[in-house]
Amino acid sequence: QSATVTVTFIPTANAGTDGAIDLCLDNDPIDLFTVLGGAPETGGTWSPALASGSGIFDPALDTAGVYTYTIASNPPCEDSTATVTVTTAIPPNPGTDATVDLCTNNDPIDLFTVLGGAPETGGTWSPALTSGSGIFDPALDAAGVYTYTLIGTAPCDDQSATVTITFIPTANAGTDGAIDLCLDNNPIDLFTVLGGAPETGGTWSPALASGSGIFDPTIDTAGVYTYTIAANPPCEDSTATVTVTTNIPPNPGTDATVDLCTNNDPIDLFT
Repeated sequence: QSATVTVTFIPTANAGTDGAIDLCLDNDPIDLFTVLGGAPETGGTWSPALASGSGIFDPALDTAGVYTYTIASNPPCEDSTATVTVTTAIPPNPGTDATVDLCTNNDPIDLFTVLGGAPETGGTWSPALTSGSGIFDPALDAAGVYTYTLIGTAPCDDQSATVTITFIPTANAGTDGAIDLCLDNNPIDLFTVLGGAPETGGTWSPALASGSGIFDPTIDTAGVYTYTIAANPPCEDSTATVTVTTNIPPNPGTDATVDLCTNNDPIDLFT
C-alpha cells in the first residue's frame, strides 16, 4: 500500500535586503527602491508614507528615519520586508546672493554684511581681496563678482553665494587752489585755479556777480569760493575750494597836462 504527498513551492515574495543612505537636505529626491540590496521585486509599498505617495524620498519634505518596503505574499507565505534607514544632514548656509553699488571714495565694507539671508561665518572669499579677508576697499579692490564659500561635510556639498560689486562713477571737483589778485586785474575764471582734473558743469558758491565761475576783482569780494560737482547716489558730491585774496593797487593819480614857458620857475609835477 502506498500514499503520496505532493509538495508545491509557492513563489516567495522578495523585498530585497536592508539598505541605508546619508542625504543632505538640499539633495535631489531619491527613489528608496534603488537603496535596497539584493534583488527586490517591484510593486511593493512603503511605510510610513512619503510625501510623494510613492517610494520617492524628498529631503526637503520627508523626515529622516526608517522606511519599510513590503512585498505581499500569497498564503501561507509571509510578506517580505526590508528597510531603508535615511539619515539627513544640514548643508552649510552661505546666505543668498547680493549686489551693492559703491563709489571709489567710499570707506571699506565687509562683504559678509551684504549677503542676504542668514549666512554662517567661517567661509572664504574668492577672488582674494587685498585685505586678506572679506573687507572690500573700493580704493584698492576691483569691481566684480566675489564668491563666499562654506565647506560642506559629507554628504553635503560646499555651498556658495555671491556679492556683485558695481562702481558708480565718482564726481571730481579737483583739488583746492588759491590766487592773489589785484583789484585792477582782469576777471578770471576760478575753474582754471583748481588743481587736479576737475570736471566741468559744477556750481560755485557763494554766487559770483557773473552768475558763473568768472571772478571780477572790481565787483566780487575776496574769500573762499566752493566748486561742487553733484554725484549720483550713493556717492557724495565732490567739492574743492578756491581762496581768493585781493590787493589794492597803488594810486598814481590821474593824467594831467600843463603848459610851461622856458623861463617859468621850477614846478613839482606831483602837484
